[in-house]
Amino acid sequence: MALSQCNYNLLNWPKIKSGLHQVSYDRLLVSAEYSWPWDRLLTALKFNQRTLNAKALAEQFYRVALVNGAKVPEVILPMPLHFRRYTERKYNQAIEIAKHLSCLSGIALDTQLCRRIKATQAQSRLSGAKRRTNLQDAFSLCHQPCYDHVAIFDDIVTTGSTVNSLCKVLKKARPSLHIEVWAIAISLSPGSN
Repeated sequence: MALSQCNYNLLNWPKIKSGLHQVSYDRLLVSAEYSWPWDRLLTALKFNQRTLNAKALAEQFYRVALVNGAKVPEVILPMPLHFRRYTERKYNQAIEIAKHLSCLSGIALDTQLCRRIKATQAQSRLSGAKRRTNLQDAFSLCHQPCYDHVAIFDDIVTTGSTVNSLCKVLKKARPSLHIEVWAIAISLSPGSN
């Protein structure tokens, strides 16, 4: 996957765009396909408390995806976890990576704007249609967004349902908001829609 071939926006790549459902954002940047070694680093970070992996993953994303000189967002919004899942894990893997990415890029980090208010089933166990239903009313805003250009950061994009759900909440509050989605990896499966 070469980001330069699609002008540093994977939504310009027909195979990627067709694998995502009702895209509610303007740009998609991903540094790798969900395969070795990135899948192992992400899984170890997410489920085995290997928080040191966050720095390596952030460096990979920065080196691969943010080198093109495009206008950068005002802020990075890490994908929020529901408080129950946060209590189980003791950290949010998206925040851990985004902290390092913020330091590398100089882009501010906002962990207070969005929150996950609905405890949902793990998305990895659901079909595309069930993922979308699972995420209805899952997010809320803590205050009105004051930004014009944001990047939602998540560890992996599969169907895009999670980021779409958060994008809809942000766009409802601020329709003119330019939203980018940044992720370490993408894993589109056939029939994920």
